[in-house]
Amino acid sequence: MPNRIFVLAVSVLLISACGQGETPAEDSSLLVRFSAVSLADVASAEALTARCEEEERALREHFAVLESYAGTPTVDGFYRSLDSLGTSRDNMQATASSLSGVHPDEALRAAGEACEQLMAKIGTDMSLSRPLYDDVSNINVEGVDEITRFSIEKTLLSYRLSGVDRSEEARERIRELNDEIISVGQEFDRNIREDVRYLELDSVDDLAGLPEDYIADHQPNEDGKILISTQYPDVFPFFEYAESHDLRKAMSLQYNLRGYPQNEEVLQKLVELRYELAQLIGFNNYAELVTADKMSGSPERVTGFLEELDSYTRDVQEREYAVLLARLREELPEAEKLESWQRRYISSKVRREQYDVDSKVTRQYFGYNDARDGILTLVQEMFGVRIEPWETETWHEDVKGFELYDGDTVFGRFYLDMHPREGKYQHAAMFPFANGIEGVQLPVAALICNFPEGDERMQFSQVVSFLHEFGHLIHWQFAGHHAWNNISGISTEWDFVEAPSQMLEEWVWDYETVSRFAKNPEGETLPEDLHGKMVAARDFGIGMGTRGQLAYASLSMSIYDRPPSEVDFDTLAGDITRQFTPFEPLEGGHYWASFGHLNGYSAIYYTYQWSLAIATDMFTQFKEKGLNNFEISRAYRDKVLAKGGSAPANELVTDFLGRDISFEPYADRLRGTSK
Repeated sequence: MPNRIFVLAVSVLLISACGQGETPAEDSSLLVRFSAVSLADVASAEALTARCEEEERALREHFAVLESYAGTPTVDGFYRSLDSLGTSRDNMQATASSLSGVHPDEALRAAGEACEQLMAKIGTDMSLSRPLYDDVSNINVEGVDEITRFSIEKTLLSYRLSGVDRSEEARERIRELNDEIISVGQEFDRNIREDVRYLELDSVDDLAGLPEDYIADHQPNEDGKILISTQYPDVFPFFEYAESHDLRKAMSLQYNLRGYPQNEEVLQKLVELRYELAQLIGFNNYAELVTADKMSGSPERVTGFLEELDSYTRDVQEREYAVLLARLREELPEAEKLESWQRRYISSKVRREQYDVDSKVTRQYFGYNDARDGILTLVQEMFGVRIEPWETETWHEDVKGFELYDGDTVFGRFYLDMHPREGKYQHAAMFPFANGIEGVQLPVAALICNFPEGDERMQFSQVVSFLHEFGHLIHWQFAGHHAWNNISGISTEWDFVEAPSQMLEEWVWDYETVSRFAKNPEGETLPEDLHGKMVAARDFGIGMGTRGQLAYASLSMSIYDRPPSEVDFDTLAGDITRQFTPFEPLEGGHYWASFGHLNGYSAIYYTYQWSLAIATDMFTQFKEKGLNNFEISRAYRDKVLAKGGSAPANELVTDFLGRDISFEPYADRLRGTSK
């Protein structure tokens, strides 16, 4: 879930071959300046700082020219110049932001954070500039194309939601708040990123139940201790396979303590700043502000949506819980209830015994290299594109570059940074590295994940995550070919943006697709009957899993839909956990402290479920016409992905479906009544 996909766009390629530099606008007093940033420009902390300061000076000069403009604002004059200013700022800001999350050099990461703050200040000043707002408002849009008209409307709405129409005193305080929010949010993320914890085991016997390759990779150190980290490749197999309930509980506690206690004060500050910001702009709370430009439109609509999903999943969860508790009692007859740290372990046993699906067996068919190559092949065939290696600068030797071709034309570029290392972002996400502007710069993005490497075995769930994140990547590439920055790339409504990725996950549940790359170390293909059993077991736990997501969504909304004085993180998280799940909160744990989406997504974690409902509806077209039907894939690419943010998402999806969006297919799946 990737909360980094909404970092402002950044260019890391040299754009001299596709339009970098200064060109005259319609009015010769204005410049259209697209400034690029290459990785070679920012290879050290000192170089990044110098490049950032240089860009800040140029951006401020450009900004001053636009603010003092006395001519008649036009699309090809003032608006084109303003768009290039925003694009250039985005290039620098997200270069810095992305490198602060992935670069191996701590000093450069810190320089990236500092640069991000500088660029954010410029962005805030632009968003609060009455001269800019007034000039855009006065552009004559008569006769302009619909996409340009929509871009201008989005720009004006963005200004208003930034508080441009507030008093001068209020705007000054909004500037201060935005600066603080960036800084505090960075601290929140940094505390999670850098807090890698370890469970110390005394003997290999403590690894009982773990796969042989996992045990081989976790041998005692010179002190005779085995260290299991909270990094994904370590912790998730441990939760699923380790036979010791006590050790899984201890591991769960370490995992739930990441970011604590340091993030308690940090998150409180972040919530207070956003609340004050929302009130200054004219909203009752931050949840109202952040949903104003989404498909949902309001916290009330979100709450109604979550309640609707709650009603579909309550009975399903109760049935699943009864099955898991009964299985736990076969192992622990005295057990009165199932605990959260037992769920994944017991669920794995149920799948193995009732569905004949053993994850220790299935994971043998998913080596990282094979999964990567299979996903690249799938995307090429599905969308009629070609992916080739891209020889370019990277920030680490493990990072690989690729170019995307449409015919003989380079259509986009991307990086794969797929394995954990110290100081790196710990989750899985797509990081934008250039918002494509037609005729100016190509779309560039990176997949940032934490998977095993080489021929090491992956959990099947990690393969699903890989494909999910690649869905964001391909969306970014196809959508990055518009004339205006604010409609290019994944600039659609935030509560739709997960839908293309969630729909793409469906292809790993198709045997024809997955059998092409699912091979064990001996080169044997995943048996079709085993895959069929995986499909049959797929929705076991859907009630419990969905309600866990509803708990996250409710916590996200509840932290931001009321005054900060009414928010106690532990109490709120505990109450919501009990409301949506059958588990008591882990004693001594504070999982909200490492819930990174509380910064990047703030109140709108609900977007995952909202998008999934739309994804399920879009997939009905493929179920009906065939997963490998190129005609429908091409229609989906052209009508949904390539359109980016050039029209409301509802219109794009309706055009693809040939009817209104329906949440009923998702409701049927949750209720277990889908066909």
